[in-house]
Amino acid sequence: MLKAIIIDDERPSLELLKRAILKNGNIQILGEFLNGKEALEQISALRPDVIFSDIEMMELNGIQLAKKLLQWEDVQVVFVTAYEHYALEAFEVGAVNYILKPVTEENLNRTISRLLKRHNVQKQPEEQQRKNKVETLGGLQVYGPGEEEAIGWPTSKAQELFAYFLCQQGRPVDKWQLCDILWPSATPEKANHSLHSTINRMKKTLREAGMETAIRCVKGKYTMDMQDFWWDGEEMMNYLQHNPTVNLENAYSLEKVLDLYHGELFETEGYLWALEHGERINRAYLQGREKLADYCMSCQQYEQAEDHLEAVLNREPASEETVVKLMKLHYLTGNKEKLIRCYRRLEEYLIQELALEPKAFTKDSYKKFLNKI
Repeated sequence: MLKAIIIDDERPSLELLKRAILKNGNIQILGEFLNGKEALEQISALRPDVIFSDIEMMELNGIQLAKKLLQWEDVQVVFVTAYEHYALEAFEVGAVNYILKPVTEENLNRTISRLLKRHNVQKQPEEQQRKNKVETLGGLQVYGPGEEEAIGWPTSKAQELFAYFLCQQGRPVDKWQLCDILWPSATPEKANHSLHSTINRMKKTLREAGMETAIRCVKGKYTMDMQDFWWDGEEMMNYLQHNPTVNLENAYSLEKVLDLYHGELFETEGYLWALEHGERINRAYLQGREKLADYCMSCQQYEQAEDHLEAVLNREPASEETVVKLMKLHYLTGNKEKLIRCYRRLEEYLIQELALEPKAFTKDSYKKFLNKI
């Protein structure tokens, strides 16, 4: 159940909103306020999950209140107002939704459903602390439940063996396949001995860190139970697979999931066997950022869209399609300086790194935007 406070400078409207919220059954109302200033003074003590607020109020209006609430990252804001023209300002300050009066049961229930989904995403780290955590996007770090310090591996082979089992996600692996990957130059006898020794070291290291996991060998095939491991790469890929399109209800959680990406799979380790798997993750990440940028553009959230497009270009600086989108954004926001800088950055990269020029479409788009700005 979510904890909420409600704010409206008209008592009848406040009572109507209160009854509608309580009817839903998923919200506990901690406080009711007739002005934003009084509500702001109580937020630290009440610690609500969500605030339902009117916009036009004396002293401190709803938009001003929301700006002051940015320091409380876990507090969600829903505006309930009779006026449509505040919508853009509302979403610029991070509102979850914008409900027009009179409030309907359908609109309110849809909004509360969205609030619950976002709240679950925010609380996800608490659930993760009950699992072993594996960070693979940018390197390889393994943590026990609730631990802040990563475990230390006795050998690089023990670490790599764990990484390989992680990517298999419980699927059986032939022992000779493991030998070929980890000890390609060793004799079969030597490689088999090294595999048994490395498995024992890996199990001992995990056990000493409080991570009990079953490793079985049946007819020469090994399996490792990974159910108690939370893995950033799998988390991101599963979310993207189940959310192929971006909308108001999943945009926030999609951004949180994409923020898990800090680099390529096992980037600091250089595991050649992981390249194909890593490429799939990279493509999914970049596509997710592009989709999120397109969504933000459609909502006129240009600052957020710029951040997502720059994140794509940070990984794929030669992506001319992304550059054209970014130039369009700078054209729409009237920023000529950024428009010129965006194109020249691409041009310099292509010439210096690839000995190429931008495509005709990219050049034409640049000229069109530059002439119109």
